[in-house]
Amino acid sequence: MALLVISLVLAAIIGRVAYLQTQEAASLRSAGADQWTRSYTLSAQRGTMFDRHGNELAMSVPAASISINPKLIVDGPQTIHDLANVLELDAETVADLLDEVARKDRGFVYVARQVDANVGEFIREFGHPGVNVDDVSRREMPGGDTGRSVIGRTNIDGVGIAGLEKQFDDVLTGTGGSMTREVDPLQRMIAGSETITQAPVSGDDLILTLDRSIQFATEQVLLEQLAKIGGRGATAIAMETATGEIYSMASVRRNDETGAYEVTSGNFAAVDSYEPGSVAKVITIAGALDAGSVEPDTLFNVPWRKKYYDLFLSDSHQHADETLSVSDILAVSSNIGTISVQERMGRFLHHEYMSAFGLGSKTALDFPGESAGILKAPEDLWGTERVTVAYGQGVASTSLQLVSAINTVANGGTYVDPKLVRATVGPDGTQTPMPDSGSRRVVSEQAAADTAAMMRRVVCEGTAKRAQVENLSIAGKTGTAFKAADNGTYWDDDGRRVYYASFVGFFPAEDPQVTVLVSVDEPPAGTGDRFGGTASAPVFAALVPTLVHELNIQPPPGSTGCAE
Repeated sequence: MALLVISLVLAAIIGRVAYLQTQEAASLRSAGADQWTRSYTLSAQRGTMFDRHGNELAMSVPAASISINPKLIVDGPQTIHDLANVLELDAETVADLLDEVARKDRGFVYVARQVDANVGEFIREFGHPGVNVDDVSRREMPGGDTGRSVIGRTNIDGVGIAGLEKQFDDVLTGTGGSMTREVDPLQRMIAGSETITQAPVSGDDLILTLDRSIQFATEQVLLEQLAKIGGRGATAIAMETATGEIYSMASVRRNDETGAYEVTSGNFAAVDSYEPGSVAKVITIAGALDAGSVEPDTLFNVPWRKKYYDLFLSDSHQHADETLSVSDILAVSSNIGTISVQERMGRFLHHEYMSAFGLGSKTALDFPGESAGILKAPEDLWGTERVTVAYGQGVASTSLQLVSAINTVANGGTYVDPKLVRATVGPDGTQTPMPDSGSRRVVSEQAAADTAAMMRRVVCEGTAKRAQVENLSIAGKTGTAFKAADNGTYWDDDGRRVYYASFVGFFPAEDPQVTVLVSVDEPPAGTGDRFGGTASAPVFAALVPTLVHELNIQPPPGSTGCAE
């Protein structure tokens, strides 16, 4: 009888084993795998940003994130001690981690993020239970701050939050993958047990229009000028005349905490707008020439001041009544003369030209946070505002808008959209060019040529003599605008004027290749360095030799600059 019972029990056991090995085999294997394997997300490599010559401007490098699971840590004090020594944790962080380990009420706590990949591997070799080392990437700029204002930045999770990193985040971001690893009974990773279940796909690379050497030089000349004369900050843009491709776009500002000038992470050349001042006279005169309202030699009687509506407006300095041609008016930068030109053209038509030159609208660049500036409809202008817009007061533009507007004159009267990205490059190396910049005719070739000739006089005879470069013909225009202070007036709380000084120029004047705008924000009031011709024109002159060298620009035969 006992033998029969034993036989029945053995049969039942054998049957159960057979059942488990057949009917339940899959579920048991899955349960075992769940117990001894862990799944992880594999981050995709973020695309690299290159300059126009293939130099890296922003790239992702291997890094590691360190975390702990307090519930799985066996020797808390020793584990935290080892992590603190390797990661150089401060006393407060160590105390917080020891507290987490003692309480064991959370299953995940970050210790350090985006540390060097070699440091992460060293910690992984400790083999401490409950310590996780995850492979991640860290965004770096090989050239330091070069291009920082344009490139922007990512957050610690690798998501673009400023600049091109933000604008092209969906292009640069790849598709994540997944991986499994086996763990031992103490929940330690077993080396060599990794299995990639889905490979990540890298993001696309971007080839920018920037030239790293020109970008660096642009930032340096701004830093040097601010260190010399002072001011709140400065911006500069260098643009290829025919295509609108931007060689450099720099923003430098004084750090309020340290007092030092530094390249900013904000692209103020695109997001801040100010009254352009006398640079806007180029638009007024080019428009009047195109409309047939005036010729370069059309004469006007120009007093040093004149009453408009209920206020007197004046030129920058007192002078006797003068008979000035349109060319003279631009060369000496007469406010009253420019108003006379606008009145001859009509203010409504003048507004149409300002709009056609790109004022009042964002550029096609559509940079994150880009400003549209301010261009009121003519019926919304009151009193002297109706005429001061002729010389750049009562209208506001970004540096990006203004360089694009004046580039229209350099480009024979055709506006061309600014451009920052030349192409994308897929994970397989396939390069896809971006569309050519859009363009539109704004003024005739003759009107543009006549305006450019006047702008050469500005550099050789007028307010921009410090923009001259030996043996190179330059056409340009200065602008010294009053900047609205925080109190809503053109005077600060100490009763001083607040200035915004600019110079825009292109060269060679006979066959323009590059257009450059330099603006200095709040140059020192009460000094000779507050004007566009003294604060900004010298920066232009200092940058031109780099542009000539890097772009291999050859002056036209016989060109001797202002010595002709």
